[in-house]
Amino acid sequence: MKKFVLLVAMLALAVSCSKTANQAKSADNSPVLATVGGKAITKAMFEDEINALPPQIRDYFLKQGGSQAFLNEIINKELLYQEAMKEGIENDQRLQKAVEDYKKITMVKLLLQKKMEGSNPTVSDAEVKQYYDSHKDDFKMKGAGNTAKVVPFDAIKALLKQRMVAAKQEQAFTDYVNTLKKTTKVDINEQAVKALDAAAPAAGNTPAK
Repeated sequence: MKKFVLLVAMLALAVSCSKTANQAKSADNSPVLATVGGKAITKAMFEDEINALPPQIRDYFLKQGGSQAFLNEIINKELLYQEAMKEGIENDQRLQKAVEDYKKITMVKLLLQKKMEGSNPTVSDAEVKQYYDSHKDDFKMKGAGNTAKVVPFDAIKALLKQRMVAAKQEQAFTDYVNTLKKTTKVDINEQAVKALDAAAPAAGNTPAK
């Protein structure tokens, strides 16, 4: 668990430092907490990074070692970053691909946020009750003496509503993508796809490494 927490912290956000060790203030007018290879880590940078962490990870650091523990992780990350630069990792093709993949994923995420903004689907209590009444057989549980008992509506109402909202969101996404397919030509090489399936190992027969 500890290793996982540390890994999440190291990957939180890239530290952006630019001032030298003999400066008491940085460009963001924030006190310098530490310097690594002449790069300043400021209070503002520290707060940006720790606030970007999931609450449970942030709480872990504050409880286990306080601010010093998280500052140490920022320092470690900056040390590794500077060493990676010295080793020429910046020009590694694997990095370029990872950056491009991240860019693509982020752009798609922002596009969907833009297109779906203001159109969050809702599900009324009446819709949930109607679904429940028409699918009661799906909510049966075995009781004493192998008898079947239907889970009460109130006990499952919140979960059903959550699932129905998710289903509407998925349908909205599917409808949007289908709209794009109608306006953009998409060609699929069926023969090449079949060749992929033919070359793929049968299920359960994956060669051992």
